Amino acid sequence: MLNYDVVVVGCGPAGSAAALRAAKAGKKVLAIERGPEPGSKNVSGAMIRKDYVSSVFGDGLPFEREVQRIKLSLYNGDSPVDIEFSPENLVTTGRLKFDKWLSSVAENAGAMVISKTTGLELKWENGTAKSLVTDRGEVTADAFVLAEGVNSLLSMKSGIKKDFTPDTAVQAVKEVYAVKKEDINSMFNLPDESKGLAWRFVMTDPLIAGFLYTYKDSVAVGIGSPIKELVSRKMRPEKVLDDFLDKTGLAKKFEGYSLREYSAKVIPEGGFPSMNPGKGNVYLCGDALGLVDPLTFDGISPAIASGALAGDAAASGLSQDIYHYNLVKDPEISKIVKERPLEGRMLGTDAASGYINMLSSALNSWASGDLLGIGKIISSNFRNVMPDLIEFMTKMR
Repeated sequence: MLNYDVVVVGCGPAGSAAALRAAKAGKKVLAIERGPEPGSKNVSGAMIRKDYVSSVFGDGLPFEREVQRIKLSLYNGDSPVDIEFSPENLVTTGRLKFDKWLSSVAENAGAMVISKTTGLELKWENGTAKSLVTDRGEVTADAFVLAEGVNSLLSMKSGIKKDFTPDTAVQAVKEVYAVKKEDINSMFNLPDESKGLAWRFVMTDPLIAGFLYTYKDSVAVGIGSPIKELVSRKMRPEKVLDDFLDKTGLAKKFEGYSLREYSAKVIPEGGFPSMNPGKGNVYLCGDALGLVDPLTFDGISPAIASGALAGDAAASGLSQDIYHYNLVKDPEISKIVKERPLEGRMLGTDAASGYINMLSSALNSWASGDLLGIGKIISSNFRNVMPDLIEFMTKMR
């Protein structure tokens, strides 16, 4: 039976960060990935903060386009309120290339990465995990990091976490269209193939968070909606996506272009700190902990942050109390911790309608020169909307 100091399950951003940090600490590290290669089980792309990724993994990040513009469309009925601005330090990347690069950095640091290997069961003895049974054999280790994503079968089998419920998860559906570089530039008014657009949408009835990313020669578009709302309305996610494309006019934009990929993913909205980050010598990170920032659509930064901390904890044999403390104190994760109490209220169906209606009315008053009307709108919404906004701004400082 093979023996390692640290075994990492999952080679996404969280798993590769954990393997990298444990290997840098001088530990003998094994990282396993159930897919044919790192990134193969992920949906195709993402927008990431380039400087944060580089702060952990160093230079060489593969990316598609620098995000030149971010556009936000808030729908009040059929008419959107659009806000557009120029961000800094954001790029789009393909997950296959990105995840393969992350794992290669971990390999270069000394970790052994093996694909096409599925973790089946952890064997425990007196509260300590002794070995991991995989479909290719059994390995022992001093510590284990579970970066297995939202479908955390090992974590659930070990009694560390419960399965997600419709109240704590979002169903995301995405399509990727093959589009020529010059067509993308013309379609979204981009100067050249190095510059990109990220577009966010918020709609109500049903509550939808939509997104669009431009890559070199493709465009990804999709939606996320609370599962509990889809179930209560008896709506199929693919139908919600079709309606979204029609309402935004994106369906016409992509007419004649081939569909390269269709994918669906469950995104956890609940999780740490209300759940344990591990047990004994087993440490959870990334989606397995529900670490997705719902207000900035960012799951990769907290995945890398928690993975790095899990790798450090596994290499040093930290207690779960200390690991919990380190997670809470990390800037990337503390944002999510602070958002949890506000998230349910601010992203609830009724509240979302209130925010969008308030902003739409305020901007219309501003455009018509009715500055007094803006004051009336803020005053009339103070009791039901403004307290959430004030609490959010106070806690996010």
